[in-house]
Amino acid sequence: MCGIAGITKFKEGIGPGDVAVMEKMTAAQRHRGPDDSGMYNDAHAAIGHRRLSIIDISAAGRQPMANETGTVWVVYNGEIYNYRELGRELAIAGHEFSSQSDTEVLLHGYEEWGEDGLLRRLRGMFAFALYDKSRRRLILARDRLGIKPLYYSVNEETGRLGFASEVKALSGMVALETDRQALAGFLLLGSVPSPLTISSGVRCLPPGELLIADAGGVRTRRYWDLVFTEPPAPDADASGRSIIVAALKEALRDSVARHLVSDVPVGIFLSGGVDSAGLVALARPVQERLKTVTIAFDEAEFDEADQARAIAERFETEHHELRVGGADFVRELPRILAAMDQPSNDGVNSYFVAKAAREAGLTVVLSGTGGDELFWGYRHYHLMQRNRSALELLTGMPAGVRKACIAGAVAYGRLRGREPFMRLAGLGPAVSPESLYVAFRGFFPSQQARELLGAGESEMDSLVEDSFARLAPLANGTHANGVNYIEMKRYLHDQLLRDTDAFSMAHSVEVRVPYLDDEVVALASRIPAIWKTNGAVNKPLLVDAIGDPLVARASRRVKRGFSFPLGKWMKERTGLMREVAMRTDLLDRKTVGSMWSAFEKGRLHWSRAWSLVVLGARG
Repeated sequence: MCGIAGITKFKEGIGPGDVAVMEKMTAAQRHRGPDDSGMYNDAHAAIGHRRLSIIDISAAGRQPMANETGTVWVVYNGEIYNYRELGRELAIAGHEFSSQSDTEVLLHGYEEWGEDGLLRRLRGMFAFALYDKSRRRLILARDRLGIKPLYYSVNEETGRLGFASEVKALSGMVALETDRQALAGFLLLGSVPSPLTISSGVRCLPPGELLIADAGGVRTRRYWDLVFTEPPAPDADASGRSIIVAALKEALRDSVARHLVSDVPVGIFLSGGVDSAGLVALARPVQERLKTVTIAFDEAEFDEADQARAIAERFETEHHELRVGGADFVRELPRILAAMDQPSNDGVNSYFVAKAAREAGLTVVLSGTGGDELFWGYRHYHLMQRNRSALELLTGMPAGVRKACIAGAVAYGRLRGREPFMRLAGLGPAVSPESLYVAFRGFFPSQQARELLGAGESEMDSLVEDSFARLAPLANGTHANGVNYIEMKRYLHDQLLRDTDAFSMAHSVEVRVPYLDDEVVALASRIPAIWKTNGAVNKPLLVDAIGDPLVARASRRVKRGFSFPLGKWMKERTGLMREVAMRTDLLDRKTVGSMWSAFEKGRLHWSRAWSLVVLGARG
């Protein structure tokens, strides 16, 4: 895990000022890589790197790294989990390696297969920049799901392109003014919708895409996308299900084994749920000494320490527990807010568990992120599967009747202060994966977002349309698959993975996500929807593939998710929290004050109130 940065100007060439900006961009990301740093520049490009040493921690693994002739250079953030196989293939083809790091595979793979052939072969999480001096071109690329971040900015007049692992690092190249469209997207969806960032002029390179910059300009293209190809499967086809479970078991074991490869200590984030317990069960046969980390609370309704402790005892791990209370939250609040590269309505959990991992002496930690998205652990998937007939009925209703039903539900929500009913306004004129996603995962209802922004009706309509237009899934068949596609792009990428990266890097900890391994994702996308849910067990296919009775018991408990008692802590310190929220120059202060009062009365969810604090802290 590292931080990368760079500037290129192929039309005119770069000067000392550009190199100085690149050096500042690199230095701004020291927390991402406190172990080492490096820089390289020539007449057309300047690239920098901050290193968190994990694979080949010797000097041979330093970056920027070049090929034997110095004609291709790379800076890279992430892990390539099949680097050993690719290295052997490249060695047979005649390439010579000077390190044991996975970084060098990128250089020789590009030489041998080109960017497209290289990206097709990579299995892992990555964001990298390859500078080809001889062809005077720069290539930026991200992994398929966007586990590792990569941001860029282009000045059309000068042809200068800058890139970095964090939006804030680009402040030396572009004025980081708030993007109103991105702000609206955050309010409507709960996260800034990529490829927008909260800063106008800075864009996120989307997952599964690459960017090429040369004298001809800057262009992007997609090299991968999530496509559901599930075969038709009869309900009673037990033999087919058994085959899938066996294949999933093998894929998960292989993924976890690869994610444990490291030259520094590795541990696992552990709660009482299926996903983290499953990782421990899968990792224990591979790693003799295994560390686990969990968070404990005094608030019993949020505390899973007992369940986590039982799992740790069952698998004989070296277990570390960090107790967190409201006073800890307030003490760490300035650092939590400073760690946010973009506004988030959550992420405090990631901050504290990464802090616990660092205090336990860990540099690398495995997380169960992605299990709920791939294997349908959220309640709305169960609802859609159980109510397929009702969804079809609603879809087939005359538009006027459907509109009247939705309007009645929305009116009830406004009267009673029930946000889920108010979000039904997002269903719009048709029932689609996009509208269902907004109903399930929407953040502030559009009317509230409009009031917060102080936007006119026509402007708000435009902001809503633009934000939701980017949600459109590919033709993935069922409503549930369509919602799943959007959830992978929005909630998983724009919120969970973004938060995980920002808050773990604040403590210089690398987080790996074995459930999002390329092979596991490919297999999950072929599983019939009818097998992903049942009435008794959460994530039944995943539970069966892991095959451990303790994990099976966890699947029968009521799902909590990894959440903090933030609402309680904020209400206990409502004066302080309100003061921060009211500092905002981004939102209408009168509306913020009104909504904070609603939060204090229990009529606004804590995550909405927290988002007001987050935006208030930005000024």
